[in-house]
Amino acid sequence: MHAVIYAPLGRDAQVLSASLAAVHIDSVVCHCAEQFCAALDETALMAIASEEALMRCSARRLGEQLARQPLWSNLPVIAIADADALIPGGPDAILEQLGNVTLLTRPLRHEVLMLAVLSAQRTRTLQRQVRDQLAQMNEHAAELERRVDQRTAALSREIRERRQIELSLSEARRLESLGRLTGGVAHDFNNLLQVISSASNLMRLQLKDNPALLKSVDSIARATGQGAQLTQQLLTFARRQPMQIADVRLDQCLPDIAQLLRHSLSKQIALTIDMPDTPWPVSTDLAQLEMALLNLVVNARDAMPDGGTVTLAIRNVTLPSSQLRELQGLSGDFVQLAVRDQGTGMPQAVAQQAFEPFFTTKPLGKGTGLGLSQVYGYAQQSKGAAFLRTSADGTTVFILLPRGAAASLAAPAALPAASSDGFAGMRVLCVEDDHHVAEVAVDMWASLGCIVCCAFDADQAMASDFARIDMVFSDVKMPGTLDGVEMASRLRKGHPALPIVLASGFLGDPGRLDGLGVEFVRKPYSTDTVIAAAGTAIARTRNAPAR
Repeated sequence: MHAVIYAPLGRDAQVLSASLAAVHIDSVVCHCAEQFCAALDETALMAIASEEALMRCSARRLGEQLARQPLWSNLPVIAIADADALIPGGPDAILEQLGNVTLLTRPLRHEVLMLAVLSAQRTRTLQRQVRDQLAQMNEHAAELERRVDQRTAALSREIRERRQIELSLSEARRLESLGRLTGGVAHDFNNLLQVISSASNLMRLQLKDNPALLKSVDSIARATGQGAQLTQQLLTFARRQPMQIADVRLDQCLPDIAQLLRHSLSKQIALTIDMPDTPWPVSTDLAQLEMALLNLVVNARDAMPDGGTVTLAIRNVTLPSSQLRELQGLSGDFVQLAVRDQGTGMPQAVAQQAFEPFFTTKPLGKGTGLGLSQVYGYAQQSKGAAFLRTSADGTTVFILLPRGAAASLAAPAALPAASSDGFAGMRVLCVEDDHHVAEVAVDMWASLGCIVCCAFDADQAMASDFARIDMVFSDVKMPGTLDGVEMASRLRKGHPALPIVLASGFLGDPGRLDGLGVEFVRKPYSTDTVIAAAGTAIARTRNAPAR
């Protein structure tokens, strides 16, 4: 990198070049306006021009040359002028065309010049770091796209093969097989999304003064969020998503849910609620219930392009029931939620595949085929069921949830806000087999002031001196004789006061966490999510008896 100097009068150029050489910065001295304009490209470290030089340049030519630089480049320019000569906004608008300009007035002090030069050098170095990070992000995006193509093709092949083999099996068995496939897909996706998400967060901090580049970073973050939502739906279908089960009063929470549902409908579609005066409480994950109802309402909206009515009907039912022939395998008290539309219904062949992941009859770009599969997986993991009935008068999708105990009407206590205070100096053992994910995890903990050591599998981690470790942050699925859950179980027995946070995009069996006394975060995680989980883990183990 070199500085571009244009100072045509006297010995100004030689003096400036010598000053830069003293701080080990190479320079190129230009002798005319054309040469100066041509030298302002992405290879330049900075530009230094005197008042006399700028007056010889064409503002239009300067603007066109600088506009040719890549998006990450905003060339620092140091302009040297008399105090009353070159003023921003003047007739020739030279300074406005330069953009990232520092104006130094004569008589010029050497110390002031050096401060401006070093500041411009730091700015340009940061821009080049951003360039390199953008290149890395593009590589990750290309790798993610390649993985998506490979996984989608493999998934399509396996679905076709399994359909030929399992024609004689029930729909529930077929959907169970697809769930295992999609869980594996989601695991690899989440590791890639974790790297992209963490890198985009770092770039946002570095580009807070550059709105143009922040727009691109925000686009990456939005795409990452959409990818994370898709993998979450896949994991819900596969019943590999940890659920926060609680007893929920529908008559208490349904008004807020109904408001959310109405926002997702067009003006031509009305939403009606049919609910008994005393619906039974349900044992479920409220956030997953909201997502399931939202998916059903969106499907109902798409089935009625000309408008109509969507009905959400809630009933208390006791199984087995002759009216619910699809639920012969369930018994006991349940709450039935049914979402009914007034569309044209589904052909029978479509209805039989409706709960399969990625199956959709919507036009390309209008649906992912994961809405009903999320509903199915959520109902199954809640120890309930989901099914549909369709006719020429419309389609009704049913969700059966087990009856819960009497839930309190009192609002739950607010959780304390996540804070990064108190982590400085904490010794954290990070256990992660994916080196790219391990790198971003170590950077995250280091940014909180922690002292981080890293292990790449549970066997290596168990050889650590836990007397010198204050917290364990570990992936779940890893090679070796132990996975993250098994490692946490052993640590809990030997070190009951050690806070443990597990992170994964594919947990396998969520029930393995029950009673383990650890915190869990879903990949791709954010720093705030990890801080909150770590704080809870610390509070959980603070009063644990030492062994």
